[in-house]
Amino acid sequence: MYSLRQAMPNKQKSKRLRGSPSSSKGNFGVGYVIIIFAVVMFFIRSISVINKYNERGGYAYVQMLNFTMPVVKTQVYDEGNYADNNLSIKNVALEAIGIRGINIYEIIGREISLFNSSDANSIIQESIKKLTPFSLKNDSIAKMTPEEIAELNKVSAAYDPSLKKTLDSSKPEILIFHTHTMENYVETEKDTTESDFNVVGVGDVLTKELEEGYGISVVHDKTNHSVSYNDAYKRSNETLKSILNQYGDFKVIIDLHRDGIDNAKADQLKSIYTINLNDQNLAKMMFVTAPNSSRYPANKSFVENLYNIGTELFPGLIRDIHEIDPAATGINYSLSDNFILIEVGSNVNTSQEAKLTAKYIARILAEHINR
Repeated sequence: MYSLRQAMPNKQKSKRLRGSPSSSKGNFGVGYVIIIFAVVMFFIRSISVINKYNERGGYAYVQMLNFTMPVVKTQVYDEGNYADNNLSIKNVALEAIGIRGINIYEIIGREISLFNSSDANSIIQESIKKLTPFSLKNDSIAKMTPEEIAELNKVSAAYDPSLKKTLDSSKPEILIFHTHTMENYVETEKDTTESDFNVVGVGDVLTKELEEGYGISVVHDKTNHSVSYNDAYKRSNETLKSILNQYGDFKVIIDLHRDGIDNAKADQLKSIYTINLNDQNLAKMMFVTAPNSSRYPANKSFVENLYNIGTELFPGLIRDIHEIDPAATGINYSLSDNFILIEVGSNVNTSQEAKLTAKYIARILAEHINR
């Protein structure tokens, strides 16, 4: 009996040691610290991702606000204002934890240095230098090459001299402007005011081709409406109203843009935005319509007419007619039956590809106006 009584307290003591409250609290404490640390690091990584992309309008931030304050979303949120943005909370979260856009090359590259993306990129760049006698960038400043300038000065295969008429500057027939004035092409990493490499330069080529090639007088407005992305359409709407008050309506009003895609998918999607016609690489174009326009039936008929002309003349050049509902551009579509938003290529296209496309757009417009 004595030995049994002596053994029992020892067992109870052993149990208390193994499952003691103080030990449990310690484990939970470490777990909480790890979780808090992981959450903090995730948010730091998320902010870094958002800042790295510098996406106009801060769509991810807006989604966070809408989630935490539903009344804001209900009262003031306009979905159309963010139609061009793609850096959503989901994409930020995936990139923050390192799995967004992951592919087989990245997986293998992490295990075998030969296939590391940075190594592969260096090899590709060295190969390009050997094949190309010039560089589009010199000390980080993009420049048009003499070859590109010469190609732009050539008569386009799209040109039809039978459509040319005498230019009458007293009554412009076409208005071109840009809501997102600084939208860039591949030569520059971000939006730029350099007209050689943004949508304004494409508008310049289109204006010249219309006036010199087809005798169609053009007003090309270059007001920078995208100094602040979120209200760019409000500013361009004010500009459009002012021009319409001065000139009256036009036969064609063009808001000229370029599409935007995730740079991580540039290699896979370049072919979707590019077509080879007459031995030239061109940026494919797309029409965007706004069902929330007060003139939608007339707008739709006008856009479909230009689409039909373009697809008949140049099959494959026009990607499609893309409807956004509601669309921020609806306020501009509502000002004229003859309004159209055209996106020429995307940020994966070169500015040269987009400018060459402008000559094909000029032919489509000349067919519409001068026939």
